[in-house]
Amino acid sequence: MKNIQLIFTFFTLWLSIFFNDSSENMAAFFFILSLGILHGANDIGVGVKTFGAHPVFSNKWALLFLYLVSIGGVALLLFAIPSFTLLFFVLISGYHFGEQHWSVMVYERTAIRTAFFVSYGLLVFSILFHAHISSVTAIIGDITDVYLPPSFFSYLLWISFAITILLYLLFFRNLFSVGFAWKQLFYILLFSVVFYSTSLLWAFAIYFIFWHSLPSLIDQMNFLYGNTSVQSLFKYIKESLLYWLVAVGSLGCYYFFLREFAVLDISMFFAFLTALTIPHIVMMFFLKKSV
Repeated sequence: MKNIQLIFTFFTLWLSIFFNDSSENMAAFFFILSLGILHGANDIGVGVKTFGAHPVFSNKWALLFLYLVSIGGVALLLFAIPSFTLLFFVLISGYHFGEQHWSVMVYERTAIRTAFFVSYGLLVFSILFHAHISSVTAIIGDITDVYLPPSFFSYLLWISFAITILLYLLFFRNLFSVGFAWKQLFYILLFSVVFYSTSLLWAFAIYFIFWHSLPSLIDQMNFLYGNTSVQSLFKYIKESLLYWLVAVGSLGCYYFFLREFAVLDISMFFAFLTALTIPHIVMMFFLKKSV
């Protein structure tokens, strides 16, 4: 799997040589709205199987209703208390990214494991933020009216890096070989090269699609169908199609209602992803907990 991820990463990094920022953004929107949204579009099916005989959460329509209400709730929170909601989104997304990368390698469920997942995810985010400080500052300011100084992103980068390394050395070094540790550092270096070499949206799309959505999609197919065959993929797409159409269609609604509040189109797009992603992260937490 990692070899496929590396091939796609280097290929898309090479493609960026021929793209300007506008082309990169269009390609990023396409990938995020297709495979990126798709990997979370079967959350209802995942939830029904995860919660088993639960009287509410195992019912598809009840779960769909709760899911849509939670998305709307996050959207309202983002409007009412944007700073807190955005901070919560970054923290929980950091955990989610770290969980996807490390959960199959670090099994014991402890507070240290959770902190490690959060710190690793924040490290990835902080590299991305530091590589595009002006754009990220504008997006955060557009959504929250809070404009962070550039030094904040430098502190975030070094603190998250230090905490990740410290937790790894103190609690997980005996689980892995020295070669494994160097491989993980190589991935961080690769992400840095990608993030600093491409536009913000394209950099996020490369990581989000190839290093998160694709492995998450494979995990979900194994969980739902027991394999990752072509037939399972088509079944997953079929079961996800309606929700995917609703999700993409809701982006248009978000744009209609939020365009007067979001000066930057990309800010509106990330606000949409925030509302859509938080319920998905909660569902994936229960999936990982059940396997």
